[in-house]
Amino acid sequence: MGHLLNEPVRAEHDTAGRLTAYEWRGSRYAVDEVLKTYGSSSDGRLYRVRITGAEGVAIAELSRDADRWRLRHLFSA
Repeated sequence: MGHLLNEPVRAEHDTAGRLTAYEWRGSRYAVDEVLKTYGSSSDGRLYRVRITGAEGVAIAELSRDADRWRLRHLFSA
């Protein structure tokens, strides 16, 4: 089961605008792969990503509304 969080994060992007990492609760998580995206850019998007952090590998769902990012769900991989 996943954990519903809905907390703000600071997202990092490469020069092409792709999500590469985010910071949450003082820790940095590298985005290894975008697994799926949902929604449209006008309504906001939801990204399901594989991440690596100090605790290991996990799956996260991040939502984006304009330049605001939130960590919605966190699942163990």
